[in-house]
Amino acid sequence: MRSAKYSGPGSAADVISIVEVETPTPGPGQVLLRVGAAGLNPVDVKIRAAAHDFGVIRYSDLPGWDVAGVIAEVGPEVAGWAPGDRVHALAAFPDIAHTLAEYALVSASDLAPIPSTWSTAQAGAAPLAVLTAWQALDAAGVRDGQRVLVLGGAGGVGHLAIQLAVARGAEVVTTGSPAKHELLRGWGAAEVVDYRDEQGLAAIAPVDAVIVTVDATLPPRGAVREGTSVITITGLSAAQTAQLGAWGASPVQRILVHADGADLSEIATLAEAGRVSVHLDSSYPLDELAAAQERVETGRSTGKVAVIVDPGI
Repeated sequence: MRSAKYSGPGSAADVISIVEVETPTPGPGQVLLRVGAAGLNPVDVKIRAAAHDFGVIRYSDLPGWDVAGVIAEVGPEVAGWAPGDRVHALAAFPDIAHTLAEYALVSASDLAPIPSTWSTAQAGAAPLAVLTAWQALDAAGVRDGQRVLVLGGAGGVGHLAIQLAVARGAEVVTTGSPAKHELLRGWGAAEVVDYRDEQGLAAIAPVDAVIVTVDATLPPRGAVREGTSVITITGLSAAQTAQLGAWGASPVQRILVHADGADLSEIATLAEAGRVSVHLDSSYPLDELAAAQERVETGRSTGKVAVIVDPGI
């Protein structure tokens, strides 16, 4: 089968190639997927550039975690799934998965059905980002009637966090460039502020929770009150964490997404009801994986970047 491969650390154009490797066989608890599409995330390009583990996130020269496709074969001890089922997953993360290939092995516990309202490209692009948003909202304890501030609302995680928070009954405030304000409101944000507008940021009233999707970014002081949850997916400095504590924020927590088919299935139910959609910034064939990763590296993509492995799925 054809698969993406890294030759070592370096730029996408220099180290990515498409090679022939052996098609794997599913073991106990696994299924073999015929891959239709896979998603790219900032972690993909960072780990490629460095070619080493990032803490618990494992590096492999055969990359990929997001995946959507059709089950081709079911291994022993798998119940509830059958060949022909259309599924998607965040496979094995933060361990090695190898989904940027024509076939991929996925644990049955990581699988969820592809919502009928999503294309294969959307389903392949979604898992890591939508699970990150879901698990961040869980960590913040977001519930009906609360106010939530999403910093970086137009990104892969941000645009999904807005929709999922609204689906939980929260009122959402978010930040983004003026060119993206209409999109942000369309995803359900009640209040949208230009991230460069210091006066507008200062005017944001206190919120119950902040979801930080932008590197090393503090929420505006006025948005944080005693007991405001601040959940970051990118990390804050020790000084920033201390500052938030002095403002009364609690908890202040960085999360790392984990593969979870049950969570992804709950999200699929919301998607079937039209509550959550995936905005595709762009799609690239597997042969143009380097260009796809370069698009992610610009930091200017809106929503998600997808890699199409088999356009017939």
